Amino acid sequence: MLFDVDRDALVDVVGDDGVVRLPEATAVRYGFTGQTLDFLVRTGIPTAEDFEFSFGLPAEFDAGFLWDCAERAQRGWTFPEGVEKVVKIGNFPINAVVVDPETGVVYQYTDASREAIAVHGDVSSLAKTLISFLGYIDSYQRGEADEADEDREYARRKREVDALMADIRLVDPLPFAHEYSEWVELFDNLEGGVFT
Repeated sequence: MLFDVDRDALVDVVGDDGVVRLPEATAVRYGFTGQTLDFLVRTGIPTAEDFEFSFGLPAEFDAGFLWDCAERAQRGWTFPEGVEKVVKIGNFPINAVVVDPETGVVYQYTDASREAIAVHGDVSSLAKTLISFLGYIDSYQRGEADEADEDREYARRKREVDALMADIRLVDPLPFAHEYSEWVELFDNLEGGVFT
């Protein structure tokens, strides 16, 4: 895994009910293997409905979450070369989120363009980015000087959000690499004070 994220770190940010783990037999049926399988079964992925991050799979296997890329390509959908199947694990506020069960790469699936964009090198990166985003919102407090000076407050948020993004980029540049990655807009809004 790219990031060392454990279940306790996720629970600290989203609570015990906000961490979704899969039964191992279900994860295997979706085709997950190796570290991705281990992460989904033992650690889990965070979900935060209040911010429209809806992640998780049902405990029982549901074939509707397993997409055949060749079949969808016949209907005009585009997936990266070599990706044969993806598993829909949830949604960002706007786009679907799918994982290649063979590689663990996480894609944002955009209905408008019918294109899958790589946004995480693995599921630990998705978890780390999400809890970094939510953790910043939860911990942000305006200082007295910030309340009196909007420019000062913006400059502070910009520094802090830039540092947060830089830490993630050092390990996985994908969340902010594509101009249409939903993380780009979300962190821009975080910087602009939309969530704080």
